[in-house]
Amino acid sequence: MDLHLFLAHADDHAPVLDDGLPQRAAEEAPEPALTLRGSKRLARPEGPPDALPEQRWGIVAPKGPIGDRLLRCVAPLRARREEEQRAEAVIYRVDPGMGPGAVTSWIQGEYWDAVGRRVEDLPRYALVLGGPELVSWELQQLLGADSFVGRLAFEDDRGYEAYVDKVLRWERAPPVEGARALFHAVRDGSRATSLGGDHLMRPSVETARKHALRGLFRAAEIVEIGGDDQPGAGGDALARAGAALREAERSRAGVLFSLSHGAGAPRAGWSSPAEQRARQGAMVLGESGELLTASDVAGRPFLPGGAWLFFACFGAGTPAESAYYPWLDRLHRLGRSNAAERVLRALPKAGEPPFAAALPQAALANPDGPLGVIGHVDLAWTWSFLADTPGGARAEGGGASGRPERFQGLLRALVNGHRLGVAHHQLASFFRTISTELATLYDESARLGLAVDTEAEDEPRRARRASLWMQRQDLCAYVLLGDPAARLPLAERPPGMAPRGPRPGEASPAAALGFTPEPAPDARRGFAAARDPARRAEAALAALRGAEDARAIAARHGVSEAELRRWVEVFVEAGRAAVAKLD
Repeated sequence: MDLHLFLAHADDHAPVLDDGLPQRAAEEAPEPALTLRGSKRLARPEGPPDALPEQRWGIVAPKGPIGDRLLRCVAPLRARREEEQRAEAVIYRVDPGMGPGAVTSWIQGEYWDAVGRRVEDLPRYALVLGGPELVSWELQQLLGADSFVGRLAFEDDRGYEAYVDKVLRWERAPPVEGARALFHAVRDGSRATSLGGDHLMRPSVETARKHALRGLFRAAEIVEIGGDDQPGAGGDALARAGAALREAERSRAGVLFSLSHGAGAPRAGWSSPAEQRARQGAMVLGESGELLTASDVAGRPFLPGGAWLFFACFGAGTPAESAYYPWLDRLHRLGRSNAAERVLRALPKAGEPPFAAALPQAALANPDGPLGVIGHVDLAWTWSFLADTPGGARAEGGGASGRPERFQGLLRALVNGHRLGVAHHQLASFFRTISTELATLYDESARLGLAVDTEAEDEPRRARRASLWMQRQDLCAYVLLGDPAARLPLAERPPGMAPRGPRPGEASPAAALGFTPEPAPDARRGFAAARDPARRAEAALAALRGAEDARAIAARHGVSEAELRRWVEVFVEAGRAAVAKLD
């Protein structure tokens, strides 16, 4: 199966690499620069991942006056997170341009030293401030292999302030009962989007519906935009894109999973760096359609209070040098593929700074936009969702097999109310696993005296190494733009999240937990199994702490969830009355 790329020219929207690269071309890949060898794992397995008191939240900001200014911009958000975790946020200040080696040293040194190397104080949630020219993509990628990392990067202070105001506003607002899950693949006739629609988007929709029936995917509605029963089903790519925008406009706290080409250089090249920053990574809506750019999402409702998983080349940003450059350059010099030259023309020029894409910046700065965007900061290939077979062979067309499960965990976490960083980590966690296996293959070859990329390596080993290399480069390039501790404003709260206090228009803390004030008519069935007042109080306290799922608490006490909700309501009201009597 050939390798296909989700990149199109910004002028005529034709795919840069529609004929693909042969799968065996990946066997020419060099050992990756980003490495986790010797790094100390940061994850805290104990405690719920959404619980800030256990996991902690901190900030990574650039050194100097710019970092000082950005810290002032997000001060209200910092205060809110410190209130949640009941502790001050750790603030890290870093130099620009940190490469893989410098990042690894920083993580093993300053990152731990700032908290006295106490694991309980280490912030697993890290909010990066500033564009990648101030805090490198490499720092976000390597730190995100074990932690919950997001980035805010805007052109001016107004973007930071608008985003902070939006997050805090949604956290104060009455919760939404359930998220609408929107799925949209641009079908423009290219090989890449055809494979993406068949082997990533369609299986993702089918799995979401199956999981919804089992209560595992708790979306209010699942919408396949352009599907057989949806608007735009019989139209062209542009008509379906219009349907996608309409659905995104009316979806409060919704989740959009889109797949398309990202805009790369026009055939004549970018006219200026400013044009490249404004348009690179824009969503290509079809070969005869238009681009979805920053201006299209800046002034209209677009996923208000929601999240966007944007699958496209350069959708989240552009690195200073593509991780694929050494491989593609080698293919070009060896004469293994003429197509490599076309891809190289789309990559950043030497000396050009990295940048965050304008499209997600505009969406996040929009007061009626999403709380987070997960996208790619490099070339995105079909390899991320197509599985390889032993020996490197894979059938074309319907014979190809997919691995969409990597994205399903992310989507499920979002619609089930987890924090954005927890959701993104469902995808990022594969990076460490694959990195470890790839490093092991290189180490084994060295131990056996086998020079890589030679005939001394057997075909299965070369094919497996090539597959792991492509997967690894692809997975590490998915980043979160937005506060990793933000979440969709859903009524259902995952374990570890404390209930919100009562606010105007809300009946009680129980309602803030998503509990209904009145039990259903059959709610008292099984109540005889838990008539002990001490057990009722124990159950109510457990539900209020939020460290355990309400279903599990109810099952352990032999009652329905509705009855447990009634106990919590009574418990809170009684406590409020008792506090009122204090002197």
